[in-house]
This record gives sequence, structure tokens and C-alpha cells, in this order.
Amino acid sequence: MRVTRRGFFQAAGGAAGAAALIRGTLAKAEQAGEDLRRWATPEEVLVPSICQQCPGGCGLMVRTLDGEAAGLSGNPLHPINRGALCPKAFGGLQLLYDPNRLKGPMARAGERGRFRPIGWDEALSTLTARLADLRAKGLSHTVAILGGQYRGYRDTLWKRFAEAYGTPNYIRVRCLPPERPALAHQLMQGVTTPLSYDLGEAQFILSFGAGLLEAWLGPVHVSQAFARLRRSGERPRGRFVQVDPRRSPTAVKADRWVPIVPGTDGILALGIANALIREELYDKEFIERHTFGFDDWVDQRGEHHEGFKNFVLKEYGLLAVSAATGVPVRTILEIARDLGTTKPALVIGERGPAYGADDLHTRMAIHSLNALVGSIGGRGGLLIQGELPLSPLPAIRQDEAAKGGLLHPRIDGAGRGQYFLASDASQALPDRILGATPYPINALLLFATNPLANHPAKEAFAKAFDRVPFIVSFSPFLDESSSQADLILPDHTYLERWQDDQVTHLAGFTCFSLARPAATPLHQTRNTADVVLQIAKALGGSTGRSLVWEKFEDFLQERVRGLYEAGRGYVVSAPAEESLRRILERQGYWTSEFKSYDEFWAALGTRGAWWDPTGLPVSLEALHTTPSRKFEFYASGLKRLVDEAVKRDGTGEAFVQALGGRDRGDLLYLPAVAIPAVREPGAFPLRLNTYRLMSRPTGGGRNQPWLLEQPAVHVRATWEGWVEIHPKTAAEVGVKGGDWVWVESAKGRIRLKAKLYAGTLPDVIHIPLFGGQGASPNDLIANETDPFRGFGLLNTTRVRLLKA
Repeated sequence: MRVTRRGFFQAAGGAAGAAALIRGTLAKAEQAGEDLRRWATPEEVLVPSICQQCPGGCGLMVRTLDGEAAGLSGNPLHPINRGALCPKAFGGLQLLYDPNRLKGPMARAGERGRFRPIGWDEALSTLTARLADLRAKGLSHTVAILGGQYRGYRDTLWKRFAEAYGTPNYIRVRCLPPERPALAHQLMQGVTTPLSYDLGEAQFILSFGAGLLEAWLGPVHVSQAFARLRRSGERPRGRFVQVDPRRSPTAVKADRWVPIVPGTDGILALGIANALIREELYDKEFIERHTFGFDDWVDQRGEHHEGFKNFVLKEYGLLAVSAATGVPVRTILEIARDLGTTKPALVIGERGPAYGADDLHTRMAIHSLNALVGSIGGRGGLLIQGELPLSPLPAIRQDEAAKGGLLHPRIDGAGRGQYFLASDASQALPDRILGATPYPINALLLFATNPLANHPAKEAFAKAFDRVPFIVSFSPFLDESSSQADLILPDHTYLERWQDDQVTHLAGFTCFSLARPAATPLHQTRNTADVVLQIAKALGGSTGRSLVWEKFEDFLQERVRGLYEAGRGYVVSAPAEESLRRILERQGYWTSEFKSYDEFWAALGTRGAWWDPTGLPVSLEALHTTPSRKFEFYASGLKRLVDEAVKRDGTGEAFVQALGGRDRGDLLYLPAVAIPAVREPGAFPLRLNTYRLMSRPTGGGRNQPWLLEQPAVHVRATWEGWVEIHPKTAAEVGVKGGDWVWVESAKGRIRLKAKLYAGTLPDVIHIPLFGGQGASPNDLIANETDPFRGFGLLNTTRVRLLKA
């Protein structure tokens, strides 16, 4: 065989190519094997985080595999939940991996509801240019920021931005603000920080509608306290009474369920007070030494005032109270005797939404029972924890534009007129935008809120949105409200961002939680806190000078230094170490675990929380900072506020009318709740009561199928919404369990599946808020004035049933 020169080179080239191909195939095979080994044995890291599904603030441990979140569990070191979680927490993964999340910034394309994707540079420059233009024209006050249910330094950052930019309109949409003291506590005790309920150390608990084991301040922490009430080996088993229109899971776990006509809780509380006083079961020493206004008294001008005691004995006889509330006289007496003879006892009047139109006096009436039995300032009663020792923020440096903007009144009217005592009045915002009262809104920023779905005034909000020329949403989803925005700058979900949580409302400790990103962001989203800082820097002026931090992480690190320098408290650690520290602290020893702040910061990031388990010893005098330095049955602070409102401007009379009118006299300042007149059923004979499920997060969670699948076991319901009807009521309208029914109010109607439930009064029906997919009770609820919270009344609407 003859080999030519060309043939030789062709053969050599073919052999070299074959060898290269073989080497490439082998390299690919080796890479595939390496990928398989990494897939089978990924790097597993547990990252602490904070659950944001409700106000509970439970600590999480996020299981990450090669940097991707793969599982959630409770942080065993965290003092709020000690490793336990409720069902809501596990929906966090579905929130993170929701396929419908926005992938990046979006800008309106044509009519509202249509969008085009844009980059972050364009999005930020668009927003900054609009805000700068309004500020340059002296219209900074026409920018409104509408925020939802959150707390901690995100709230602080938004508030600081508003003040530095020059708008008074940072408005919160919330039913339950645990970071603030209850208004009744402020007026009757003068406290400026939240009081905490020492549930675990109480021997008798009387709750007026608070869903302690469902969706109160935090179901996990409360459930653990409830377990101590029931199982403590150090004392007899505690007793628990739940007053509630519905036999809720909390009522099922109670020793006694007391069904009540919705909105009459304050009347029942005063009936119990009547029985305590008549049978002399109240704490006479506490009343004599630490209260004002219990007995009749004479003021400095010589005018006589009727005291709480005689007023209650005269106006709240047990027969009248029973007729108004539906609670038998015998039950009222038995509750009063248990409350007056069991120590320590605790009365809870902190239902999330308003009790009714007379919400303030209702809460004052309930809180007066704590004073009557001397449950303020002692173990098993109401306590105060003090403030977290965080580093203070530097003063805001306002320029003339900011000062000029802040001279304008708030658009929602909070702090004036009928909303004089409300910190926010979101329910008034739509009408004021529509009427341009007292000025038009030129830009609206939406953060962590969806008023077009979750507010009773959602129809009015929809009309108001049409009047606002520029709306910006920071929602990570295209929800009902963000779909009407002109610009969407999507936030990270809470497993992707730096954030904090500050807890001072739970008994026995104060706590600061820190979460670092547990997962690499899946999309082109950004932490809104970082975006606020970027916008402030771009705006310059007093806004830029007042928010100088590059990132939210830097802001947090600067504030947390105060915890390190406080000389008290600890970064959470193993129980054995904490027990040793407590022993040493009782003997007067406290030493820092860390040699430097950098070590402290690193430990906080890997363990998840700092806490002070000892609390702060507070005297009864410190718990009563009213003008009299006592618990005030006659709220002289409220009297002073009324006088101030009337003198300040022409809106004060509206505030007096919200309290009940001048013809009530001293009753404005006493825990006086009017007994309603008997009302004819009329066209809408049934009362609507709404409630929250433990398995539904704040905002609804309709994009979290695991939670929608969680059953409401008392009616065997899941996925779809439902209405709970007493069997007698259902029979009267020809409805059987599982039938579809129309629930109608004067506002509208919705179609729901009927669930027959004997755990209710016959003239009351119950619909869960965010119960499932489909119709919402917000389509029924009228936007009735809520002068003390400014959100709306969720349980005063009357309805009727029709078979669908």
C-alpha cells in the first residue's frame, strides 16, 4: 500500500482529532460525575431568619443547599418560639419560589394594567426625577407613602425618608400595631410603650375576643405560654375563659366559652365590674393606693364628679347587661367570682380590629377589670418591658423644602377632627384623594400593602387611584394594587433580604432579631430598604443628608452597636449557657461574651437574635404616668386632649362627637359604653363577624397553596371560602351544609359555600378573612368610621342569606 504525502497528513490529522474528541468526552464525563457528586452531597448551611407571615416574629432556620433555600424550621435558640412554628411559617418557601413573582422592574405601557420590563437604572431615575420635580415646585407634601403591617427599622427608614423629603403623609394600613401601646393603656395609665400580658404566670385569664391560639400577637409564643398555664408543676392548673361570638379554636381550648352579641364586650365587662363591686371581690388595697376616679370626687373648682363605682352600680345592672349581651346573669356572676378570687388574674381586651363604633370606651371598660383585681405591675398580670437599647439615630437635617412640606396637614386627617387620637386614618384616604382635600395627591408610593383587595374601602381606593397621576408599588407580585401602578420596583421576599424585628410587647424579655439573606435573590429584585437609601442619595438636599447609609445592612450594623454597649442582655445561645448566665446575673455578675463589636455582630448574624431575659424592674408608679400618677378610671389625660382639640382649631367638635358628644358629660372620660336600644331585624337580620385563621398569613397568602390546603377542621373546609351558619338559621332559609349561598349586605353580595356550625349565636354568621380562593368579606363590609384606629369596622355589618 502506497502512502502519499497528502494521505499521511490526513491520517495524522484524523488521529489527532479522534484523540481530542476522546479527551473532550472524558472531560465532560468527569464534569458530569463531579456535578452528580455535588448534587448528591450539596453544601448544607443553616441560616437564621425571621418569619414575616404574621406579627409573631418567630425565629427561623433556613436550610440552604449550595446557597438555595430548601427547607424551613424553627430557630431553637430564639426566645419567641424556641424552635416551634405554626403552619404559616412553612409557606415562606412558596412565597420565595412563586412562579408569578415579578422578575424585575416594570413600567406602565399605555393604559394602566399594561407593563413593559425596564432596568433598575431607568426605574430609579424615573422615580427620582418625579420626586425631585415635585419637591422643586414646593409640592413635596403631595407625595403619600402608604405602608402595611410591618415593624422595626423598615418603618423607621420610611418615616425618616418622609420627614427629610418633606411630606407629612407616611400613612400605615394596619389593624394590629403591637409596637405601640394600646390607646386605653395610654389614657388610663399614661404608658408610652406596649404593656405585655404575662400569660404563662397567670392563674386565671379572661379574654374578650382575642384569638390567643390562632392569629393574635403570635400564636406560637402564646401557645407555649398557654401550655405553662395548663401544665406547670409549680402551681395548680390555671383556668381560661374566652368571650367570643364564635366557638373558635381558642374558645374550644378554654375552660369556658361565653358566646356574646358582637360589639357588646364593653357592656359585659362593666357588668362583671358591677358584680365584683357588689360582692366586694375587688382589690381594695390596690384601688385605694393606686387608682383615681373610683369613688366620687370633687375637682379644684369645687365641682362634684361621679366615680366609676357608683356609675357602674347605677347603670350596669346584671339584668340589663344580660339582655344586651346575651350572656346569662348566672354566667356573669360566676366569671366575676372566679376573676375576683383567683390570683393572679389577667383580663385581655386586645382584639385586633375594633370591637365596634365605641371601641375606645369598650377597651377602657375591659382594662378597668385589671385594675379592679390589682393585676397591673405584678407577676401574672400586665408588665412593661422597656425600650431596646439600640443606638440612636442622628437628628434629621431638614432644609427649607422639607420644613415647608411638613407645615401642611396630613391628607388622611389623622391627629385632627374625629381622627384626633388615630395615628393613621387609611379609611379616610380615598375620599380625601377624590376630593383633593386639603390638597391633591400627585404621587403615591405603596409598600407592603394591597388596599384594593384587603381594605373595606377597596372600591373607594380603586376610584382614588384613578385620580393619582403617578403610583409606585414595591410589591414583588402583580397584585390588585400593583397592577394599577405606573412603576413597580419589586422588593425581595423576606428570605432574600436583610431585615430586623423588634419585640417589646411580650412578657419577660425584650428581643431584637436580625435576619441576613438566606438565599441568593432569584430575580432582578432589590431590598426596598436599599432602594429608599438610593433614592435619598439621588435626591440630595436634606433627604440625602439624613439617609447617608449605602446599604440597609450598614444602617442595621450602626444601630445594633447600642445592644453591644448596653451592658445587659445576650446574643441567644444554648439553654445551658443561658441558665449559667442567669445564675451569675442573679448574683450581680454580668460579662460580655465578646471582645469586640465585630465579634458581637458576627454572632448575632449566625444565631439570629439578642435578648434581655431579665426585663426591667418597674414600680407601680412607673407604670402609672398619668397626671395623678395613678391608674385613672376617670381619664384626665383624655379630658386634657379634648380641651386641647377644641381650642386648637375648628375640628375639635368632630372629635367630641366621635367620643359620644358633649351631652355625655363625664361619661366621655369614664369607661362608659352605651347599652344599645332593641333593634328590629329589618332587611338585613343577621350580624356579620369576621375572623382570622391560624393558617393564613397577613395579607391572605392566596399564592401559598400549602396554606390554602390547611383545613379549618371545625367545619372541614379548605381551599375555597365559606360562611359559618347556625343550623337553626340555615333551616329557616332552606340551606343545607355544602350548599352555595348568597351573603348580601347593603354594600354588595358574595357567593360562598355554607358550613353549618352550632358554635355561634343563631343571628350571627361568620366569614374568615382570607379564608380561601374566591369571594372576600371585604365586598360586604361598609367603610364605617373607625375614629380611634382609622382602619374601619370589620364586625358591625348586617347581612342576609339567600340560597344560590
